[in-house]
Amino acid sequence: MASIALTLGLLLALLIALLAVPLTVVFSIHRINETNGVVRFRWLFGLVRFQFRIPQAVKARLRPAPVVCEKAKLPRQREQKASAGELLSLIKQPAFRQRGYKFICDMLRATHARNLFLRLRIGLGDPADTGRLWAIIGPIAAMAQNFRSVAVRIEPEFIDPVFEIESHGRFRLVPIQFVALTVAFMLSPTMLRAWRDLRRENA
Repeated sequence: MASIALTLGLLLALLIALLAVPLTVVFSIHRINETNGVVRFRWLFGLVRFQFRIPQAVKARLRPAPVVCEKAKLPRQREQKASAGELLSLIKQPAFRQRGYKFICDMLRATHARNLFLRLRIGLGDPADTGRLWAIIGPIAAMAQNFRSVAVRIEPEFIDPVFEIESHGRFRLVPIQFVALTVAFMLSPTMLRAWRDLRRENA
């Protein structure tokens, strides 16, 4: 029994040690008519290096979607609408929004971004939907401007559906920081209260 506990303790210590090793991510992505880019990873102080490229023509690699009758889609559509409704209910809560923005701000700080540039042009094809989306991402873009070595420009398009992105930068991530921030957010009194109120509304 003692040997099992010792083994589990050593494995946990090893996992924590690995999660404490910084991960460097350098990326560049460009999407207007076609998507292309590259992401490079460096871990264990350079002993582990790899990269992957984002294909230039994503649509050409996609297989045609199978034909599904409308009746089969209805349950999935209801689930998606229910999930979206729950998310909107959470966002409407001022305490949840404030805690959520703080969580995002903490996560941005934990990325240790360097020379980060992001230009995003986005539109949903409906002015009302785009306005609701902008109400969420607008404050996030404003917060990002407060960080050094970060330039963020988000342009809403209220007429046509569009998604364009140009971005490049460098991150130095410590995985255990993200684990700690996520656990603290999920177990925070604000988050627990929000989920409790949501379950009460749907009961």
